[in-house]
Amino acid sequence: MNRHNAQRLTRLSTQASLALAVAAALVLPLRAEAGSFQLPTDNAAGWARANAGGSLFANDPTAVYNNPAAMAFFTAPVLQITGTGIRPSAQFEGETKDSQGNPTTGGNPNGFGKFVPFPNMAFAAPVNDRLTLGGSVTVPYGLISEYSPTWRGRYFGTKTSVKSIAVSVSAGFKVNDQFAIGVGVVGQRTKAQLNTVLDTTGTAAALTGGASIALYGPPQTADAQLNVNVKKNAVGYFVGFEYKPTTADSIGLSYHSRIGQTLSGNYKLYGGPLAKALIQGGPLQFPTAGLPVLNPAGGEASATLDTPAFASLDWLHAFNDRLSVAGSIKWTQWSSFKTLTLTSNGQTLVSLPQDYKNSMEYTIGGDYKLNAQWTLRAGVGYDETPTNIISRDPRIPDGSRRLVGLGVGYQATDHMGVDLGYQHQFVSDTPVNLTNQVGLGASTMVGKFKDHGDVISLTGTYQF
Repeated sequence: MNRHNAQRLTRLSTQASLALAVAAALVLPLRAEAGSFQLPTDNAAGWARANAGGSLFANDPTAVYNNPAAMAFFTAPVLQITGTGIRPSAQFEGETKDSQGNPTTGGNPNGFGKFVPFPNMAFAAPVNDRLTLGGSVTVPYGLISEYSPTWRGRYFGTKTSVKSIAVSVSAGFKVNDQFAIGVGVVGQRTKAQLNTVLDTTGTAAALTGGASIALYGPPQTADAQLNVNVKKNAVGYFVGFEYKPTTADSIGLSYHSRIGQTLSGNYKLYGGPLAKALIQGGPLQFPTAGLPVLNPAGGEASATLDTPAFASLDWLHAFNDRLSVAGSIKWTQWSSFKTLTLTSNGQTLVSLPQDYKNSMEYTIGGDYKLNAQWTLRAGVGYDETPTNIISRDPRIPDGSRRLVGLGVGYQATDHMGVDLGYQHQFVSDTPVNLTNQVGLGASTMVGKFKDHGDVISLTGTYQF
């Protein structure tokens, strides 16, 4: 084989692999997004209690979504509006290298570090002594992480933005003074933006043992940025029960269904002529290889991203008129996230297995009333992560968290109350050991993320 034919074969093989690279990159950013981005749909008092007790505290409108059975014991209509700011932090410590073992260029920023607002609103009104109806707007899932497109971990993700806005209607029915049941329906709109960078010359070098460097240049010299925007509306349901075995105790059990959704939208590619040429050429040169046809100018994209089922068991005990203590155990069925499949224009691009596990959260907290106006709150908890070292990446470098909450409530009038809550999340160092697929550049990331998080929440409640 002469030098010209060898170079042509190298070029065609590289083009074929890079077409698959884009298809894989469209899927891989979502892998971490099926990790720990679930948000408590709580008010400021709940955050201060480390989310203990669910919605069992008297006349707590978060019951509209969390456990509608608790609404059945409301004594008057209640409107509540909550603004919550969440600031996670994740700083990488370690090494990133390209396919030839050279350090990846760029800085090492914290991809989080900013407070991101998430609002919640709920209204509940008793219809009679037994039936209460309610409605809510909540954000049960949300995350924003953003790194510079030139940071040294860019081949593992740059910007990730995921938010699910849920609108629910529910009803609570009091069977008797001790037992109530509730049911609700939720419409959920999920929107995601997922950006990453492709090392096209890194892929070429990995496939050819470095021979392509003479043709196209070394790794990190022809980056292409891939942006994916997808969204979807979907519907689910939830049910709840509350039992009062004594005048001082309440026990609640709630279940929220898995919500199946196929997000649809588009992808766009940004890069120089060389990067786009390498990405585009494969399917034309190898028509029998089964490679997807991708457009450097962008195209349609869709991916299945189901939000998991979860259940909570809550308990509340009032020791006296001043002191109440609550505890919760929450289970989330992340193991239902088995595979992630991306399609474009009717063709399957990639179907990847996932490896998440079910997670548990354990919390305890309570209230202490100083007087008729002021209430102090505190709580602690432990929240397991569903992620693992295989799938963990910079988008959600999540680890199990220890929760500590503090807060204060002020009852301004018989009808109006204000609550302020703060929660700090201690996260153990989370290791990462990643090797990109060859089609994505074959770069590596080995090290750990030093994580923590802060939450500030302010709630206004009006009881009619």
